[in-house]
Amino acid sequence: MRAALYIDGDSIEARYIASVCGEIRHTDDIIMKKLFRNNGERDAWCDAAHRFHLNEYVSMGKSGENGNVLHMAVEVMADTAENKLERVYIVTGSELIIPLLDKMKLLGVEVVVIGPCGVNRSLVDASDRYIYLEVINGENCTAEIPDIADIAREIFDVSSYYKGMGQNAAAEDIYNGLARRYPDFDVRNYGYSHFATFVQANVQGVVVQMDEKGRTMIEVVDERDDLERFAYEYLAAREYKIDDMNELLGALEDRFPGFTINNYGYHSEYGFILSFPKFEIWENKGIKMKRTFKLSSENNEKDDK
Repeated sequence: MRAALYIDGDSIEARYIASVCGEIRHTDDIIMKKLFRNNGERDAWCDAAHRFHLNEYVSMGKSGENGNVLHMAVEVMADTAENKLERVYIVTGSELIIPLLDKMKLLGVEVVVIGPCGVNRSLVDASDRYIYLEVINGENCTAEIPDIADIAREIFDVSSYYKGMGQNAAAEDIYNGLARRYPDFDVRNYGYSHFATFVQANVQGVVVQMDEKGRTMIEVVDERDDLERFAYEYLAAREYKIDDMNELLGALEDRFPGFTINNYGYHSEYGFILSFPKFEIWENKGIKMKRTFKLSSENNEKDDK
């Protein structure tokens, strides 16, 4: 893609620029790189500007951060119009650019913000994509990122949807969907280098494989036997009955990330519970083990002893 890089030198450190340029180089053709800062003293930014061929825009007045960001915003808008940019990278930790981000969305130009972990969440949410400086620099992510269990559940849900249509889900499509929902989603935030590895380690009930076209696909595998075994053991540990079926459903959700009765073709909790051969409904919303199976389980326990 035709892209441009804009750096707010007053809100980030020069030491990150090597990592920033390395990150962008993998995917885009950067046709311009501009650095904006508020003083002209020779410092680390001067060296970085020379090394990475950054065009410097130095503000000497007293307008401070506001003037610096305003200058950058004007340049971004002008360059977008003149050069037909498809993607813009802005390296900053300042929330003052949020109005610019909103305007760029109206123009249909993707804006990727690269900034520190400690920024206000409003900046992350306003970005098309947000990349943490510390992460691309090989440091740990300290930001408040989406819980890994929630991500795993969403991956399973989407994969199950595709399975219901008789096909497997493309890993790239799921990744892009997560990135749209969570602008800062990146498996590197969780210590992984590849999405496939992240899925294999955190999403139960799926396998990752390549199709005949070389695409990475995610396939939901049938866990019904494991699910039934867990459910039976759960009830046996509670004297073969529970007062509320939601207790078991909650336990299944905790044990099997992404679990939902819809994955098994049911829209009613009652219908799903009754699909277990050993269960019956008890006192309207409870569950208990059928007497025949209960006696069988008790005898097996005695034999084990």
